[in-house]
Amino acid sequence: MSRQELREDRVVNHKKSLKRWILPLIILFLTLSSVLLITINKTQTEERLAALGRETVRIIVNDEMVAQFDLDAVKALPKVLTDEGLNTSQGKEEIVFGGVLLKDVLDTIDFDYHQYEKVTYKAIDGYASPGTIAELDGDGVYLVYERNGVVNTDKTQGGTGPMEIVITGETFSLRNCKYLSEIYFE
Repeated sequence: MSRQELREDRVVNHKKSLKRWILPLIILFLTLSSVLLITINKTQTEERLAALGRETVRIIVNDEMVAQFDLDAVKALPKVLTDEGLNTSQGKEEIVFGGVLLKDVLDTIDFDYHQYEKVTYKAIDGYASPGTIAELDGDGVYLVYERNGVVNTDKTQGGTGPMEIVITGETFSLRNCKYLSEIYFE
């Protein structure tokens, strides 16, 4: 065999060798990626599940918890009823919510929300609803814990709570936030 033929033979063998390793390397990469994503998802799911029955809402500023309140503190305030109802695809569903104005709760924990420009209500399931400080100053943002006189239960029991945000005057109630767990201020 000539040198040229030997080189060509080596190149062909080298290519065959590479082809043998490509598929196992791809499979290894996909497996490791899957394991990493499953681990991340499991951690987030465990955090959400741990919060499902929690009757505490955290106040977050710049990704740091600065205050919190619980359902007992909310229920200690005088209950307000609002018959805002819910707009659904079948029409308006008459619901009387029982709860308190959110600004009253924030006053009881000495949290001055006026120094911020934006507020976001975040649910246990990841849903986030934007709000404004002007809405909080008005009488349109309720922290509710009852629907039609029945105490809200948590998500595992088919409820919408234990606490939820109801913003009055919304056309389709899209900014209401069930399963409230955190309120972010910016």
